[in-house]
Amino acid sequence: MSEKFLWGSATAAYQCEGAWNEDGKGASIWDEFCHSAANTTKITGDVSCDFYHHYKEDIKMMGDCGQNTYRFSISWSRILPKEDRVVNQKGLEFYDKVLDECEKYGIVPNVTLIHYDLPDYIGAKGGWLYEGISDEFAYYAKVVFEHFKDRIPFYATINEPTFNASCCYLTGNYPPNVQNSLQDYFHCIYNMAVCNAKAIREFRKLNLKAKIGLVHSSCSYDIFVDNEEYRKAAKYGEYFSTECMLDPAILGKYEDNFIIALTKLGLDLSYMHEEEIALFKDNTIDFLGQNAYCRNVVKPYTTGETYVQVNNSGSGDKKESKIIKGWFESDFNDSMIFNKWGREIYPKTIYDTLIKRRERYGNIPIYITECGHGAYDIADENGYVEDDDRIEFLSSYINYMLKAKEEGVNVLGFYVWSTMDLYSWINGYKKRYGLVRVDYDNGLKRIPKKSYYWYKDLIKDKKDI
Repeated sequence: MSEKFLWGSATAAYQCEGAWNEDGKGASIWDEFCHSAANTTKITGDVSCDFYHHYKEDIKMMGDCGQNTYRFSISWSRILPKEDRVVNQKGLEFYDKVLDECEKYGIVPNVTLIHYDLPDYIGAKGGWLYEGISDEFAYYAKVVFEHFKDRIPFYATINEPTFNASCCYLTGNYPPNVQNSLQDYFHCIYNMAVCNAKAIREFRKLNLKAKIGLVHSSCSYDIFVDNEEYRKAAKYGEYFSTECMLDPAILGKYEDNFIIALTKLGLDLSYMHEEEIALFKDNTIDFLGQNAYCRNVVKPYTTGETYVQVNNSGSGDKKESKIIKGWFESDFNDSMIFNKWGREIYPKTIYDTLIKRRERYGNIPIYITECGHGAYDIADENGYVEDDDRIEFLSSYINYMLKAKEEGVNVLGFYVWSTMDLYSWINGYKKRYGLVRVDYDNGLKRIPKKSYYWYKDLIKDKKDI
């Protein structure tokens, strides 16, 4: 395991692999959704940038860039295609080959077990609300841990639990496409917390040198007015997006006031079981993966039903926002800057978030597991993209991360989202994040962008931090 600061980039299985039904892979809920009438865009990840057949080229480009780590996810349905729990050896072999290439270039793998793409047979039983999901997840995790052992130095159980839950059960833009159900949202997160604990319990049985963590999405909650009511709204925001998952995962317990606040919302908490909550105490994470995109600015709740708005059109005509009835709602002012997808660009949020994580969770090692800028990249006649806006975004976020590090936050790595252009969920392929351009019209040719070369120079410059 490297003691150097880790500089790398990240992808996720469904978003980059393609080969959706090759070599024994089963269908995921995203395969099912993308092939259904519910997917009104008709855009899928069936091929995407075809990492499944281009992994050698892609990992070599990471190595040539000087990246010493790569974060990717394993497709659960590639390992366990059916509910009979029979392991697909070809699925394991694919990831063995990916690890071979990482080792060849001195790249440390950081591997997430689930990045949104549940197997379809889990989805058919209720997905994250299925009462048996924690045992199914623990079994899958056990298969992965026993096969790869310390070849993978960093395992993460679940990617972005609270954002995943929000997309599934509040916004409804991810399968199962349920809207505005706080009941399902918090039930989902509870089940994820139990999944995390049971997977860690399996991990600990093997006495590996590797570390296990969780990848979280939400950044800091900010307020424009410093008074008791606004501070209370911010606390509700932390309950909503962060503490509902990170408290059990890091502290091994829920805050009493969190349970009281859920009860006051009128939620049915019968899905919570004492014997499962008891698992949290002894099955906490070794490190936190913190994704860093945008802050959350809130004010006290005024009126209206629970509603979460996103902008998947990239039209620039509406901002991301939310109302959580009885708790808080989004706040805005004229100084805020937004991208075309209605997400605020505020680099200081990475600093504020890291400071807040230390305040609540102590000196836990933290890796910035995603940070990136989605844009309509414009290529020249040679396919080259001068993405100065991405460079400016990443540079400013990295500077604020390093400021937090200088002030003693135990931050140990940074991953650009994403390694190359890929399928951006229901945003399709026009919203691009990659350091490397993928020419989807010309044989999936890889062309490094200006940001790739900038990142290469930055890594060289920061090699001794």
